[in-house]
Amino acid sequence: MTRLHDQYKNTVKPALIKEFGYMNPMQAPRLDKIVLNMGVGEGVTDRKKVEAAARELALIAGQKAVITKAKKSIATYKLRDGMTIGCKVTLRRDRMYEFLDRLITIALPRVRDFRGISPRSFDGNGNFSLGLKEQIVFPEIDYDRVDQIRGMDVVICTTAKTDDEARVLLKGLDMPFSGRDLEKEKEEEAARRAALEVEKQAARDAMKEVEEAEEADRAAAREEAGDAGDAGDAGGDSGAEAAEKADSRSADKGSGDSSKSPKAEKSKGEDPNG
Repeated sequence: MTRLHDQYKNTVKPALIKEFGYMNPMQAPRLDKIVLNMGVGEGVTDRKKVEAAARELALIAGQKAVITKAKKSIATYKLRDGMTIGCKVTLRRDRMYEFLDRLITIALPRVRDFRGISPRSFDGNGNFSLGLKEQIVFPEIDYDRVDQIRGMDVVICTTAKTDDEARVLLKGLDMPFSGRDLEKEKEEEAARRAALEVEKQAARDAMKEVEEAEEADRAAAREEAGDAGDAGDAGGDSGAEAAEKADSRSADKGSGDSSKSPKAEKSKGEDPNG
């Protein structure tokens, strides 16, 4: 039994049963298989490159690689049905655990600027995949004999039904995920959005208050203008009445003078001696 297999049985599996509350120990998720795939686009024109990639993949996995062929023709890539385009290996049981142990403890730390694996590379059904840009990170590959640097895909298939279960399973097997906590990031994102919404609502309320204050000022200004207009109309009416009264008095005075003037003229014209 390999080291990781023993670690799974003695440590990881009991922790999974305790965390997720499985009623049956067989419900605990486990590793099913690991698939290694290496695509060789140059194999369309040169089959020897595909064979060289298959030899390197066999050294890495410890198992003979299978050459993959195209299933349909694509004229754009000058590809016809049946052409060799890559190689793959499917690992199970002890070889699977051995490869995963070498991947975690030896290969990944040798990756240039390695800062951990993204915990988001799950497919929603408990399967995890990662890509390697260079096959020389594995110690089985002799750098002096490599004709070309090739990348490869590693797909880890588990029996987990959810990504959370698979994530806990791989963490228990010492998979070097990056320090990012997805649940914490979701909570922080939700809190940030809530705070942003509160700020927007406060801005809208402040704008509404400003508009209401401006409307109140305009209404007060209109009322003041209306009162001033009424006062002006009242002052105009009183002035007209005063003018009319003055005219009537002058008219009455004029009429009184005219009634007295004939008598005075008569008295002036008479001779007092007869």
